Formats: sequence, C-alpha cells, structure tokens
Amino acid sequence: YYTSIPGSCNFETQDQEWTTVCGLTQDTTDDFDWNISNSAVTGQTDPHADHTPGKGQSFLYVNSSAQKEGNRARITTTKFFPASLGVCRVRFWFWMFASRQTGVLKVYTVEEHGMDILMWSSSSNEENKW
Repeated sequence: YYTSIPGSCNFETQDQEWTTVCGLTQDTTDDFDWNISNSAVTGQTDPHADHTPGKGQSFLYVNSSAQKEGNRARITTTKFFPASLGVCRVRFWFWMFASRQTGVLKVYTVEEHGMDILMWSSSSNEENKW
C-alpha cells in the first residue's frame, strides 16, 4: 500500500534514474552522495534487500565508513508538498545499525522563507533490521 501512494518510491530503478523517478535530487554542496543498492554494501550486518514485501530489493544508502565526522550526504525533494492543516506525514524505513562510523540521520522541512526546520533525527537503530 505505501509504495503506491503519491510521493512514494521503492527505488527499483536503473542506475541513477532514482533521482528522476523518485522526485529527489542530490545536494551539490554536500560532501558525499546517496546511492541505490540491492545487496550488502559495506559489511556483514548490512541489509541484503529492502523492507518492501514481495519483489522489492533496492534501497537508498550512504556508506559512512570512509567519511569524516561532520561530512554530509543530502537529498532534497524536487517538488513542493502541498500545505496541510495539522496533518503531514513522512513515512520511511531505515537501517542504521550502530558502528563507529554511524552518523545522524536527520529529516528537515524547509519553511516558506527558506529556513531548515529539524523534524526528526536518529543517531542509531539498536536493532540490526529495518
């Protein structure tokens, strides 16, 4: 159900087409980029498939193992979300099993004058799963 509603994406695309298909763009001022994969990326504790039931296998990831503290990987939506009154939901699954290189995953909204407002953050996922 959640993969067919407006604004959703399952990352089942070819190469870097996910930015167009999913309505996302890489921030050109950040330090490293997001990519898609459908298998383990950096080690034995990585996911081997996404959370989507059925045939879905691809997911968006960053490999923080080669990054310095303070480096950022940022994606943004290419379209504005419509204004809502009291109800606005962003739903996503994440795999962020603790390691020395794990940073902080943050979700921001940008208000009408361009100011970033932190909506949610996590510095670790205590379980080795989505």
